[in-house]
Amino acid sequence: MSYTVVYASNHDRSVIVALNMAVDRMQWGAEKWQFADLYTPDVDSPYASEHGIPCVMLIHGGFWKEKYGLELMKPIAEDLAEAGIAAWNVEFKRWSENDQGVWMDTLSDVLRAWGQLALLPGIDIMRSMVMGHSAGGQLALLLAAKGERKPWLAIAQSPITDLVGADHAKLSDDGDAVRRWIGCSPEENPELWSNLNPVDNPPMSPVLIIHGEADDEVPISQSETYARVMTAKGADVQKLWLPGDHFTIIDVASDDWLVELNAILDWL
Repeated sequence: MSYTVVYASNHDRSVIVALNMAVDRMQWGAEKWQFADLYTPDVDSPYASEHGIPCVMLIHGGFWKEKYGLELMKPIAEDLAEAGIAAWNVEFKRWSENDQGVWMDTLSDVLRAWGQLALLPGIDIMRSMVMGHSAGGQLALLLAAKGERKPWLAIAQSPITDLVGADHAKLSDDGDAVRRWIGCSPEENPELWSNLNPVDNPPMSPVLIIHGEADDEVPISQSETYARVMTAKGADVQKLWLPGDHFTIIDVASDDWLVELNAILDWL
């Protein structure tokens, strides 16, 4: 199906533009949350090759909580398509008050969604990337470390890179989101926490780590630690520190996002 999306372009915020954009919702699994929205440009992409157009798989944040969904990344998906890149905005299993310890389903969903992308026609899978924000950044970094097919680039926006550190700092509104998602404390099962912890799992692909210096939801120290540890291990990690906060990073009307978009396009 095709929608006409009308919004202020971040490239010229004084102008309202009407954009014809193809958006297809695909149910790739049996569970209600196992779906993704594919955004593709309706006009010829300047980044197209004989293999198709590159795509960015988007993983939303929200501390893995069920009340947050892929709508958080919809504006970015639209802006990527406007720039000539496909976007694969995925949903996945999240925890709720009555359903905790769902990390295995979450990770399985993300890896399966990444695999599903390779089956879509017109997508240049070799130049496709993964990008996640906050808790989605943690998942993007895990995919870069554990996925069978490595992304062209893994982009982590204000990511949670140290789960143990995040738990000790009591990040998120109630301070216990990490252990609710995993289902135990780090003291109860340190091996499991390490297996899910980006800072303990070097990426197999290049990483662009992005963080706002004014972020008071996930401190920039999370990204600084990851960059330092992974660079020491020989990983290809590039840093992009921006002046904004946790949410300007994903606000397509912000200067932060314009810098991010240009950095992404530089990889194509």
